[in-house]
Amino acid sequence: MKNNKIKYFNFPITLLTDFLIKDKEVLNNIYSYAIYNHAVNFPYGNVFQIKTSIENFFGISLGDVSEPLKNGKKLFDNTPTKTPKVGISTAIFFEFYETDKTEYEKVCLLGFLAIKSIVQNKPYCKVTNKFWLSRMAGKGATLDILPDWLKKYNNEYQIKKIKDELKNSWGLVTYSRYTRGFYVSFTLNLDALVFEAEKRRKSTKDKQYKILENDAIQKAYLRLNTTRP
Repeated sequence: MKNNKIKYFNFPITLLTDFLIKDKEVLNNIYSYAIYNHAVNFPYGNVFQIKTSIENFFGISLGDVSEPLKNGKKLFDNTPTKTPKVGISTAIFFEFYETDKTEYEKVCLLGFLAIKSIVQNKPYCKVTNKFWLSRMAGKGATLDILPDWLKKYNNEYQIKKIKDELKNSWGLVTYSRYTRGFYVSFTLNLDALVFEAEKRRKSTKDKQYKILENDAIQKAYLRLNTTRP
């Protein structure tokens, strides 16, 4: 029976750093890292067994695996353990590897993978534009200064354009009414995401009001020159 389950090449977000500059090299590194990461589960297998396991797991056909595994080991060993990771489906990977894409298409892929790396397995989360763009640059933490190639996308028009494309073609659901940042999800529909966002905002407002109320009470007792019961 044919296995139609989607397969992913999982890799550290840091490998995306130079994607717009040298996309094929970055994709080769992603591929190498992913197959090596799978191969480490077979420390005593021979090359044929490892190759067969990789092919069966990812649903791909391989030639010589020695160089990709060597490169993958180097990347694996030089990546800190807690580096954020993300997965790209093998279908999307080969589409971008085998087809020349425009810079805008590549930027949208970066935007998609950046959000995926933040959401992970959560149903939704809240993201700031600054953190999102930093992940697009291949960084785990928020950058104070974006790389030159990404700066031209750091404006309201370009950010909205990328978000709209991710909503229309990449399955992203977003909500940003009166929020600092924006809510994102790949699993909730818009109604559910709006409900979760507004629920969080109401909870935050209730907590803020309680703090203000307690502060006002304390000030009142100070004015009355007495202590609060």
